[in-house]
Formats: sequence, structure tokens, C-alpha cells
Amino acid sequence: MGEPSDRDAPGGATGGGGTGAAVADRPVAQAAPAPRWRWWPWLAMVAVGAALWGFWWWSQTLAPLGWGYFARRPIYGVFIPLWDALALWVIPAGVLLAGLGWMVSSWRRLPAAAALLLVVLAGLATATAVALVRGDPEDLTRGISTHRNAPYYTSDLHFVYEYRLRGFVERHPELSERFHSYNSRTHPAGVFVFLFLLFKIFGSAQKLWIAVTIALIAFTAAVATWLIGRTLGGERAGRIGAVLFAASPGPLMLAYSNLDTVFAVPMALSVGLFVLAVHRRSAPIAAAGGAVLGVGTLMTFATSFVVIAAVVAVLVQCGWRTGGRLLAAAAGGGVAVLALAWLVLGLNVFASYLVSPRVSGYSTTYWMVGSPAAWLMYAGLPLAALGVVGLFRKVPGARRPVLITVLVLFMVLWAALPSELTKLRPGEVERTWAFLYPLVAATAGLVVDRWTAGFRRPWARGAVVAVLVLLSVGQAVLIQGFYHNFF
Repeated sequence: MGEPSDRDAPGGATGGGGTGAAVADRPVAQAAPAPRWRWWPWLAMVAVGAALWGFWWWSQTLAPLGWGYFARRPIYGVFIPLWDALALWVIPAGVLLAGLGWMVSSWRRLPAAAALLLVVLAGLATATAVALVRGDPEDLTRGISTHRNAPYYTSDLHFVYEYRLRGFVERHPELSERFHSYNSRTHPAGVFVFLFLLFKIFGSAQKLWIAVTIALIAFTAAVATWLIGRTLGGERAGRIGAVLFAASPGPLMLAYSNLDTVFAVPMALSVGLFVLAVHRRSAPIAAAGGAVLGVGTLMTFATSFVVIAAVVAVLVQCGWRTGGRLLAAAAGGGVAVLALAWLVLGLNVFASYLVSPRVSGYSTTYWMVGSPAAWLMYAGLPLAALGVVGLFRKVPGARRPVLITVLVLFMVLWAALPSELTKLRPGEVERTWAFLYPLVAATAGLVVDRWTAGFRRPWARGAVVAVLVLLSVGQAVLIQGFYHNFF
């Protein structure tokens, strides 16, 4: 995957990339005086939390929208507060994840691969508990219901069985008007290839195993978070970012019910590879990033946002000559994947895009603020406050996250444009922007790493990470209990 060695991290450490030889107290924290970041991160989270709560409360005073699941702004879902006794399972799961965050950010000898595996599994366990907060075990499998009236992709999976895999993929654009699910009409056929393979492997009767596999894949985006954080700020920053991603409300609430979390995996990993390619000026790594992004493009058109942001960021950081070389390599990798999918399966992403429906009737000035606010609520306070700070404030000893900053700004600008142009459904960005959670978690990891580097007691550094994890998990329980979501 092009893992950077410790000498690639700011501060110039030496040692093996995955042995944990320079994990807890990375050299960048010794290379520059520790900043006196004692209280402002806490105050920033309090201020952001108050602002988001105030906006949410004000939104409740507005007239109901009266359409879809957006009746109660700004969160996508039906406002039916409910916390069942099953919600108590979140306590041991959250404590486990918090303790793991403490360990992986403090224990020098734990290899990176083992740390990331533990983070992914602990995130999966916590997401399972969060999905049961409302007391309905069917919430684990609701997003993959194959009933013809189900609102999600799998309601149209029967077409794949009728036409066979290649026949369906080739006919996907012409079948668009016959799809029951709106999501089926707004995404390429790669989504159905992914779902069909899962159902083929496990069998249609094993929906729980399919749902668990989808959630497990969703949490592997923690690897991309680690890669970005490690490239920009060192091993410990990457590990902290990975833990904060796994604890953020969005991934915890959506992993079992929404395929946008699966789309986020190749999108976030491609960003991580592009960041590494810029750092190393490596065309092969850029080509790998383009290939990974090509895989994502088979399932979602949203990869175009990463393409635009990458072009801007690479040219700004590398100049026209080197940047052009990296972008050409990335384009070659992406085109190769799309061409291979067309030759093997007849998958034509561009034909599917041309027939995708336009959104109309949803554009209001409210969503210019409401969309980013809803996403920040789902991101959780550590990401909404510290991650956003890390986008714009230079963290001492770390590199600037230029690509991530450009991408986030572009998404906010894009969401403010008329939905007839963007094809975005305002109010749904906490789902469709799922690929931003691992990215902003990486910048939050940079801030938290630098913040805790100034603590004299080593145990206090890991304790801060644990508290932030518990804070995020608590928010997930709160939002999950307030809103009933169908997928």
C-alpha cells in the first residue's frame, strides 16, 4: 500500500514502519517545543457543540418540510425519541473502544497492523451496539432488505438474477427507469456487483452475515485515516485519527445501514495514496491512488469530487511539471480500472451518469448552512471542532492537509449550489459525505497528537484520546435515539 517509513514522518525518525518503534512519543514532538495547548481544544469543542445545538434547536421551530424523511430538519430521519434497554450494550463496547484508543496511542510496541485490526474490530462491535439503541434487531439488516418495496438498492437486486450479472450491468442505464429505489438510479452498476457477490457468497438467507461484512468493510476506512495521519504527522497521529474515526457518530450509526460508508473506503484510501504520492513525488503511488479511485467510481459518481480536489492540491503542492506527472499517472490508473470493468462486465459509468435523475424542489437557503451543520453533528465534536481546526491551522511539526482542505471546502461550496445542478439531496449529506469522516478524523489526529504532546504525564496523553472516544460514542447514542432511520 506504499506505507511510509518512520523517516518519512515529520521530524525524521528512523525505524520500521509497522513495529511501533516510534509510536507513542514520536520525534516530531521532541523536535519543536511543545505548544501550550491546555484548554483551547476543550473550549473549542464546547463552543462548536453549543453552536450546533443552537442551530438544531432553532431548526425545530421552523415549519415541517412535509416531504420524505426530512420532516424535522436538519437531520435525515423521522424524529421519534426512543432508547431501549439494549442501549446499555453501548457501555461495554464504548469502554472497550476507549481503552483501545488509550492503548494504541500510548503503547510503543504494538505493531501498526495489529493496532488497526483492533480498531476496526472494536469499531464494528461498537457500531453493532449503537444499531441496537432503539431496541430493534432488524435495524442491523434493514438496509439490505430485498423486499420489492424496500427503499434501498437491494429492492432492485432481483434484476441482477433475472438478467444475470453481465447482462444486468450492460443494461443498467436502460433499466434505470424501472428501478424502485431512487438510490439505484443515481449510482453506477458497481453497487449491484458488490451486493450480488455478497449475496452469492453468504446466501440470501444469511442477511446478518452480509450486514456484518458490509459494516466490517466500512470500518476499514480507518486504514486510510491512519495512512493520511502518519504521512502528515507521524505514526501516533495516524493511530489517534484511526481511533477517532471509528468512534465518530456517522460511521457508528451508518455502517450497518448505508452503503455510502462502503463507498467511503476507496475514496478515503485514494486520498491517502495521493497525499503519500505528493510527499514522495511518486508516480507509481499516484497510479495506485487513481486505480483505487477508479474502483470507487464503479459504485459512486461522488469520486469526481476527489478528482477535482486532487488536481488542485497536487498542482499547488508540486507545481505544473511534477504535478502533471503525478496526475497523469493517477489518471492512467483510474482509466485502466474503468476500461477493465467495461471489458469484463460491460460496466459503463458514463452511460449510467447520463440517465441519472436530476433533483428538483429541494433547494432552499436553509440548506446552505443546514447541510454542513448536519454533517458536523454526525461527525461528532472531536472531528467537528478539532478536525476542522486541523484543516486550517498549521499544526506544529506536521504537514498541511492541502488535499483534504480543498476537498472539504469544495463540498461545502457544492452543497450551496442548486440541487438541480449538483444532483445532491439537501439534508442527506451526513450520508453522502461519509467519505469525509475518515479524512477529517486524520486532521483531528494531528491536532490531538500535538495537543497531548505537551502533557508531562504519559498516561494523560492516552486518557485524552479515551475521553474523546467516549464523547463521540455518547453523541452517537444520543442521535441514534432521537431519529429513526430506514437505511
